[in-house]
Amino acid sequence: MFHKKGDIVIAKSAAKEDDLMNLVLEAGADDLKDDGDNWEILCDPSVYESVLEAVKKAGIAPEVAEIGWCRKNYTKLEGHQAGTMIRLLEALEDQDDVEHVYSNFDIDQKQLEEVAG
Repeated sequence: MFHKKGDIVIAKSAAKEDDLMNLVLEAGADDLKDDGDNWEILCDPSVYESVLEAVKKAGIAPEVAEIGWCRKNYTKLEGHQAGTMIRLLEALEDQDDVEHVYSNFDIDQKQLEEVAG
C-alpha cells in the first residue's frame, strides 16, 4: 500500500515551475507536483541527497525535506467510515510516542469539514 520516497516541498514563490522541473529531473527526481501553494518533489530514496543538494545549490530553501512513505493508491471513505477514520487518526496523532502517521484514505473535503466540526 505504501512505498518509500524522498519528499521535498518548496514554496511556489521560491522557484518557477519550468526552472525547478529541469533542475530536479536532472538531479534524478521522479516527479514535480503542484500542491496548491507549494511544489512537491518526489524522488527515490537513493537520489534524495543529490536532489536536495541540487535544490539548495540553486539557492532554494525547502519548506520540508524528508524521506517518508507515499501511498500507492487511495481508498475512498464516506459516511460512518470517514468519521471513524478521522477519529482514529486524531487518536494516533495525540499519542506522544507517535512521530508520523501515514494513510491512504480519500475523504471528500466537504465531509472532512463536517466531521472535523
